[in-house]
Amino acid sequence: MLQILRQDLERYRRGQRGLLRTALEAVYCHPAYVGVVWYRSGHYFWQRRTNPVWALLLVINRVLYPLIRMYSLLELSPRTEIGPGLYIGRFGPTLINAGTRAGRNLTIVQNVVVGATDRGVPTFGDNVTIGAGAIVIGPVSVHDNVVIGAGSVVTRDVAEGLVVAGAPAVSTEIRRNSRQQQ
Repeated sequence: MLQILRQDLERYRRGQRGLLRTALEAVYCHPAYVGVVWYRSGHYFWQRRTNPVWALLLVINRVLYPLIRMYSLLELSPRTEIGPGLYIGRFGPTLINAGTRAGRNLTIVQNVVVGATDRGVPTFGDNVTIGAGAIVIGPVSVHDNVVIGAGSVVTRDVAEGLVVAGAPAVSTEIRRNSRQQQ
């Protein structure tokens, strides 16, 4: 868990500052980072919940969670699986539904909703960036190296390496091709 937290913290580092200074600044200047740390500890306890000690720590984590959620404006269940390098860049309400899976280096700006439907939850590959106010909902697969533009609504799978934007979200190549055909 500590290695994953360190990789998360590395995403907040700017320039050549030391890790301790980065940690203090991240906690003070990026309230969402506190939510990330709380999520990581809760996920760690969740994975070990069959042991009574870890189960008790999970209960304590969940009891204090509303206070952390109010401070960080981040709603993130310990049942969510997110790889190392999670970065939430701006303070603002963000909801990531329980059961969502994401790879390494997920970047979320602010006011993002990653939601479930009765058919399932989204999954994300590595190096995905989700812009401000975006909504990703349902059993959607967002592959590696994807950028989801601000205010986009993603309800379909997104292939690797694309930039999508709009409501509903479409890739920039599709928009360019449709203009050329007219």
